[in-house]
Amino acid sequence: MLRSPTAVVLAGLLAAVPPLAAAQEKAAPAQPIPVYESVTSTPKRFEVLKRLWIESGRSPFAIPGYESREEALAAFQAHAAGLGGNGVINFGCYRLPGVFGTGSRLACNGTIVRFL
Repeated sequence: MLRSPTAVVLAGLLAAVPPLAAAQEKAAPAQPIPVYESVTSTPKRFEVLKRLWIESGRSPFAIPGYESREEALAAFQAHAAGLGGNGVINFGCYRLPGVFGTGSRLACNGTIVRFL
């Protein structure tokens, strides 16, 4: 059975490339994105990328709520990573009013930055 030269070369190249999963395992683990409640405790130089839940037009009407501070921290860190940021500053959470004043959800805001 004869094989085309293109198929032989392609098979050789595919055999030489390490599996994607193995390459991802060797990659260095991502550094956690630091979150600061105050700008005074942050590194001195940074670039503001986005203020979350403050300057959008929907803020007065629909602010995302979180069940816990840890859930909010994870969400803000994910937003920062998605925008290319490496930090969150001025982070704060506040209890949302619920039925009969028994709110259990948190509204949080903060600023995604890139430390220089």
